[in-house]
Amino acid sequence: MIYLFHGADDYSMREAVRDIRHRLNGGAGADDGNTTVLDGRALSPDELIAHATAVPFLAEYRLVIVDGLVGAAGQAKGGRRKKGSADDPLEPWRQAAARLGNPATMPETTTLILLEGVLRRDNPAFTVFAPIAQTREFSPLASGDVAAWIETATRRLDVQLAPRAIAALAQMVGPDLWTLDSEIKKLGAYADGEVIDEEMVERVASVAREARIWDLTDGIVEGDAGKALTAMRRLMADGEAPQLMLFMIARQFRQLIIAKDMRDARARPEEIISASGINKYRLNATLAVASRYSWPQLHEAYRRILEADLDVKRGLQTDEASLQVLIHELAMLAPAARAGRPAAPRR
Repeated sequence: MIYLFHGADDYSMREAVRDIRHRLNGGAGADDGNTTVLDGRALSPDELIAHATAVPFLAEYRLVIVDGLVGAAGQAKGGRRKKGSADDPLEPWRQAAARLGNPATMPETTTLILLEGVLRRDNPAFTVFAPIAQTREFSPLASGDVAAWIETATRRLDVQLAPRAIAALAQMVGPDLWTLDSEIKKLGAYADGEVIDEEMVERVASVAREARIWDLTDGIVEGDAGKALTAMRRLMADGEAPQLMLFMIARQFRQLIIAKDMRDARARPEEIISASGINKYRLNATLAVASRYSWPQLHEAYRRILEADLDVKRGLQTDEASLQVLIHELAMLAPAARAGRPAAPRR
């Protein structure tokens, strides 16, 4: 069996994989020794065939999970060459897909899952693998369905939330299922069997606010203005001041500058954490982002943050309008967003 899972709802996608894994383990099936997880971005067609066609060891099933293969294959240089030509980079994947779709090659004991994020509709590799797989798109949960999802999750986790507490949690977190799952588990541990009320949600669910701040700053440095603006609106709906968000954006770029400078000086991780105030769990991600920025880009970002602050203080723009313009400008400056786009105009 071959599955192709893709979409923006990573939580539900991973839950679907967990369910398949549980089903296989529920029989005499695949244990950890017969589960292989592969990075599809570094995988060759021959390696995929070798893993998918291997027989299970002392078990009835073998599970192979490949992350990011279709997205990476579809972005290969020359992917628009004539189909079937020798220099078409997708041709080896077409041949591999044909073998995987052939029952004579693909053993019944193998379950192959291709995991993807959001795929462009014109991704040419999708048309290679979709015909041989059961495809499923995982779209984000609609805002109106969040409360119902929380209610279902609390029953599954044996946590009791009062109706107003469910509404408060839905409003506070929104359709971020990873954060919702984490907050429900944390509330359950805190309540220790008691019914959770609205006040307890507001007291305990502080991580949700921090997650939205990270959505704001992460969206900016990833070049995803839509993600950042959505986070901004949620923070404002929660009563957060635009000036606080401006401060957090400035803090993010200050941390990137410190991290880049100290990494270049070969400082130890604990020294970078101490000097920058970066959360230790986010250090590697921050260093990766800092490495993508050039010094001129970071200097320009800092200049635009200063300009946004001055525009408000001079009465040229409102807090909210200045923040929205800044988010668009900084997202356009992000290294991931600059390819193929014009430079963000100066103020």
